[in-house]
Parts: sequence; C-alpha cells; structure tokens
Amino acid sequence: MKDIRRVQEQRNGAEGFVHDEGFGEKDEKEASSFHPSSFILHPSKGPCTERPRVLHLINSFEIGGTERQAVELLKRLDTERYDVRLAALSLRGPLYREIADRFPQVPVFPLNSFYNLNALRQLRRLRELMIGERIDILHAHDFYAGFIGATAARLAGVRVVACQRHLKLSDRAVHVWGTRIIHASAHRILVNSEAIRDYILAQRSALAPKIVVIKNGVRVGQHPFNSPTVETLPYGRATEEDRFALRERLCRELGFNPDAKIIGMVARLQPVKGHRFFIEAAAQLIETEPKARFVLVGDGPLRSEIEAQAAELGLNGRLAMLGDRDDASRLVAAFDLFALSSLHEGLPNAVMEAMAAGVPVIATAVGGTRELIADGETGYLVPPADSNALRERMRFALANEENRRSVADNGRRFIIERFGMQRMVESVERLYDELMESVARP
Repeated sequence: MKDIRRVQEQRNGAEGFVHDEGFGEKDEKEASSFHPSSFILHPSKGPCTERPRVLHLINSFEIGGTERQAVELLKRLDTERYDVRLAALSLRGPLYREIADRFPQVPVFPLNSFYNLNALRQLRRLRELMIGERIDILHAHDFYAGFIGATAARLAGVRVVACQRHLKLSDRAVHVWGTRIIHASAHRILVNSEAIRDYILAQRSALAPKIVVIKNGVRVGQHPFNSPTVETLPYGRATEEDRFALRERLCRELGFNPDAKIIGMVARLQPVKGHRFFIEAAAQLIETEPKARFVLVGDGPLRSEIEAQAAELGLNGRLAMLGDRDDASRLVAAFDLFALSSLHEGLPNAVMEAMAAGVPVIATAVGGTRELIADGETGYLVPPADSNALRERMRFALANEENRRSVADNGRRFIIERFGMQRMVESVERLYDELMESVARP
C-alpha cells in the first residue's frame, strides 16, 4: 500500500497540503503532466454514460471529522447508480489506506498558496480533467478543496456540491472571502448541522434553498474493539466486563493505576478545540478527585504549548498525550468520561462516536453539539471557554455513577436511532439525483 501511495505522489508531484493552519512558505513542486485518459474509474466498473459522473475532491486523508465522513461516503456510494471518481490536494494521511483498493490511482492537485502560479496551474489541470472526463457533479470536501474545486468546476461547466462542516475556519480574510466565493460558485452547500445553516444565512453568503442539511453518519454497526478477548457487540458498545478489560489495558499502557478515573478527549491540537480550558479544568479537578487521569488523542500545531501548560499546572504523570491513533475508538471505550472543549463546532464526529460507544460526554454548548446533547439527558453541556464550569461538570459526573450511566445509555440510543451511516449516504445520493434533475449543466 505504501508503494502505491509513493508512486502516486511521485507521479503527481504531491508534496503535501497545508491543512487548516495556513500555507507554507515554499512552493510545492508542480504536479507532473496529467492526461485525463489516466484517470482511473472505480475498478469494478467500466465507463457508462448513463450513470452521473461524480468527482470527489478532498484536501487530504489526515485523521479528522471531514476526512472520515468523506472516506465513509466513498466506501458506500452506490456504484451501480453513480460513476464515482476521486481526486485530492494531497495523499497525506492514513485514511487513504481504507479506500486504496477502490481508488488505486488518485490525481493530485497540490497547493501551498492561492497567490502564485502553481495555484493557476492546478486550477487549469483540474478544469481540464473535469472537461476531459465529462464530470457531471463535483463534490468538494472542506475549504481548500472547495475553493479550487468550485472555481474549476464553474469554468468547466460542472455542477458543484460544496461541503462546509464548520462554522468558520478563522477570521482571516482569505477564509472569510474564500468561503463567500465557494458559496457563490456552488449549486448546493452541504452542511452537517442546523447551526452551520443558520450561521451561513446570518452571514448572508447564501440563500436558504441552496443549503442542504445532511447530518454526519456514525459507524454504529461496527465494533471498534480489536481485541480477541472482547466479544463483538451490537453498535460497538462494550459491556462492563469488556470495558474493564479495555480500561485495564489502557491503564497498563499509560502507567496509570487500575482504579484511575479516565477523562479523555479526541481532537486535533488546534486553538478552536479549546484544549487549554480542558487542561485548566483537569488541574483543578485533581484537587478534589486525585484518582482522575487525563488522555488527549490527536496531534497538531499546539502540542508543545499544551505540554508546557500541563507541566506548569502539575499534570505530569496524570496526563497522557497519545498523538494520532488508529485505535481511537478502542481508547474512547475505556474512558469514564469523554470531553470536548471546543470554542465552536459543526457537528462533531468525536462526540457522536463516543455517545455511540456508550461513553458519557461533557461538551461545550457550541454549534451542532447542541443538536446532539440535551443537558443532563443525552450528555452534559458547559459554556465554552469556561474551565471552572467544565471542572464542575466533570466532578459531578464522576461522583454520580447512576446518573452518568443513564446519560450514556440515552446518548447511545439517540445516536443509533438518528445517525446511521446508511441514512447519510442515501441522503447524499438523493442530493445528487435532485441536482441532476433540477440544475441544467452550466
């Protein structure tokens, strides 16, 4: 698999794409010449003019909510009805391995800035690909893919679905105006929460008929625990016996005492996730809950800053920072509490997956999180940027086991009933059908 990926990156000149943190200082190497005839169809299907040709464009395959939703969708789209293609701005990240057999060759359009000749070259290449392959719909995932993809698609006369799974990337002009350009270029804007829809309408960057709300899908039918000692269970939920085994394994791995109370968070280490408030709350909590231990899963630009803050507040030996992990679902199942301290959110996958695993969740009352959690019923809500409130909710949940279990059961039931992966896929397919019927080729 690594050989496939390396050959593709060499062939297309992919040096990686700067994801979510701005652009790099040096130009990436221009992708080598690309001819549409080398664009690979779904391996099990040959060309068929009757199926709409849908090209998905994704930033990268790093671990993240947007990337996970895109990969799960690509696994499940009905290839009897749609001729599904894939292109990327970068092949970086472990999630590509999950769909490499389905998409063995992926054209890459590397960017490091919107303001240089390379950006124009990649725009031209993408436009030529869509014209040459007679693409019917471009489905762009997230901001950078949306910006170059929607622009190229409009120039190629292709219908555009642009995803937005966040309220806003930042207040930087490139993100504010870039989002407006995407919204103006897209025929449909796919969002995953009512909160994002309301935000777009409040910003007046798109009219209501253009915005389609399709909630994230959760892999509730898959069992996340890859231990031979753990029995496969419905919806990936561990029994108390299973959870004990998972906790014991995690405590042994991290050097925690077996009776530790584990509070964990799965999120990229970036400012919007509010880790500093989680760390402050953790430092306060150990004063009254000395058995509390804390786990951060995920990586990002704030790692050294968070490590320094944790050391300064006396959390050495009480906090484990694990970086990106392929077994995050198994880790979450071992938590006593799952926390998310985001300053703003779309519809957070991490919260949904923790709820589906039967783990009680404490999260900030921002964005689409409020569509998932009814405070005290399906989880616990706290104000954003308030470490005192977060600490107090952690303390309450740890001290009230019966309430904690009830909240976890309610949260799991809520997710299972409303957020199945197949429901999400079928909703996207209906969107494609509606777009083909109602929007003439530009």
